[in-house]
Amino acid sequence: MRDHSPMHGPSCLTRPFRPVLVGVACLAVAACAGEVPAVAPALILLPEPVATAAPLPGGDAALRRLHFRDRHGEGLLVLERRSETLEHADSGEVLDVVVLTAQMHARPGPHTVWSRQWHRQIRQPCAGLDLDAGWLLEHVGVTDLDGDGQAEITLASRTFCGGGGDPHQLHVSLIDGGTRYGIEGDAGVSLPGEEPRGGERHDSANLAAAPAPFVQHLDALWAAVRAQPITM
Repeated sequence: MRDHSPMHGPSCLTRPFRPVLVGVACLAVAACAGEVPAVAPALILLPEPVATAAPLPGGDAALRRLHFRDRHGEGLLVLERRSETLEHADSGEVLDVVVLTAQMHARPGPHTVWSRQWHRQIRQPCAGLDLDAGWLLEHVGVTDLDGDGQAEITLASRTFCGGGGDPHQLHVSLIDGGTRYGIEGDAGVSLPGEEPRGGERHDSANLAAAPAPFVQHLDALWAAVRAQPITM
């Protein structure tokens, strides 16, 4: 499984996170100066936009669109899933591949053009075994956990290539502006008469330094997806 993502850590941060302590200090200074402090606009979830002259991003292939407004304008998260085949470069073997794609589009307001901000792609190839991959749509969402008026995107998915006794791979992430925090691992397997196998968890290198609300959110999300029954 290969995960293609343009975001790998703090070096990709386009909008620096400001700790709560700094925000409190700024509010105190503003109050002393007799000024009214600026308040970040609240995140608003919107109905799915209607296609007009141009089709919506993702077209008919979109599994789900999440439409919202934050301090930057309108955002549209588009989730897709497609199947394809790939010929192995060395052996010539034909592999079945499931491709999961998440794309974020933005525009400053209604009746303007959508522009793609980022995309995240997970590819699961498989040869001669059971293949399955999909977005866990009930765990995908939009939040503003740190209250800065900028939306965070939560993604959750699973992938599988193996037999009946192999664990499913799990992927959860939170994307804030240009930074992605994530956890990957597997659901683990418990078979009668055998010791449990798997159950690994691997945090992204930057998760330890993430804002506390992000860490708490991803910990709870990881626990939820691990506990979710797997159906093929």
